[in-house]
Amino acid sequence: MRKWMACVWLGMGSCFMTAQADEPLTVKFRSRALLDAAVSGYGKESVQGYYRLEDFRVGFKATYRQYEMKADIGLGGNKVAIKDLLLNYHFKHGVLSLGNAYEPYSMDMLISTADMRFHQSAGSVLAFTDGRKLGLTYHSSLPFGYWATGLYTHNDINKIGDGQVNALVSTSRGVWRKRWKGNLLHVGGAFSFRTKPVNTVESPTKTVSNDGVTSMFPCPLMEATVDRLETELKGVFEILYTAPRFMVQGEYFLNRLNRTEREAYRPQGGYVQAGFLVRGRGFAYDDLYGIPGRPGSKQAIELTARFNYTNLNDGRAGIMGGRESDVSLGANFYLNEYLAVKLNGSYVLVGEHCNEFYKKNLFLGQLRVQYIF
Repeated sequence: MRKWMACVWLGMGSCFMTAQADEPLTVKFRSRALLDAAVSGYGKESVQGYYRLEDFRVGFKATYRQYEMKADIGLGGNKVAIKDLLLNYHFKHGVLSLGNAYEPYSMDMLISTADMRFHQSAGSVLAFTDGRKLGLTYHSSLPFGYWATGLYTHNDINKIGDGQVNALVSTSRGVWRKRWKGNLLHVGGAFSFRTKPVNTVESPTKTVSNDGVTSMFPCPLMEATVDRLETELKGVFEILYTAPRFMVQGEYFLNRLNRTEREAYRPQGGYVQAGFLVRGRGFAYDDLYGIPGRPGSKQAIELTARFNYTNLNDGRAGIMGGRESDVSLGANFYLNEYLAVKLNGSYVLVGEHCNEFYKKNLFLGQLRVQYIF
């Protein structure tokens, strides 16, 4: 199935690239690499170092009239995987998008990995969002706001036909925004509904987990297994404010996983983070998709801070997946539009029922060197 889907997309790409050869066609190749290192004495008798190639991918973006095709192939982790694979049609105030990508849920999950303020999204984002999905999305953008709605499979294109749980997901997101004198206020939210899984031999389950501030440790910080799974409803409230030298961003998540003859499981959590420009001015913002980005200057120094809270404990449902909060401080050095160095430290307050590996609070220092073009 996966090979068949790949052949279909390659065929579509070939038609797109060769049709109307007399018309102007723009093709831009792109690549990204993220090299991470971390230092911590947690769980060891002495300080230990960790390092890995977090992400390496290549791809292209081709545009012809109102049509646009994007493709990114990940080459990390000793395997090849399709990341974004999209065919877009642009209207005057929107775009219709077909393919494999993130659903419009959580602006932090939608931010490019190379533009994030920290090495990875906050723990609450990781716990309450999913990976890429194969589906159809319509995005609409006007000066005062943005909205999007879509319908998706439960899995991404790499897992189609591999015996995964089958379900449909409907997700919608709306944003109101206002600009004045170099400032931007963005307020919105998203809602998602997933149908009951079908074609399962046994009662379907789902694992809700959170790696905390790093995924380099041997197991997740928090993990909850939800049995007798039926439908899932989840919502997020989001707010963003940017000024010429300052930005603040926050989201709060509420989930409800319904269960057969059992109490529904209701985890929750959220984060708030900020950035201050010591050097540079302004922050990028994608109006078409309602997403914040890196500093607007090609060369910039940004100081960052984040507080996150995640609670996967629900006594009413009898599921105790753990509770934690963490504080992170960092500095990001954007050397030019292609190269950046990011340094941050995090302190995690380990609460009740976290994974057995996490028996006490921990501190972790992290370094990332990245390029993107």
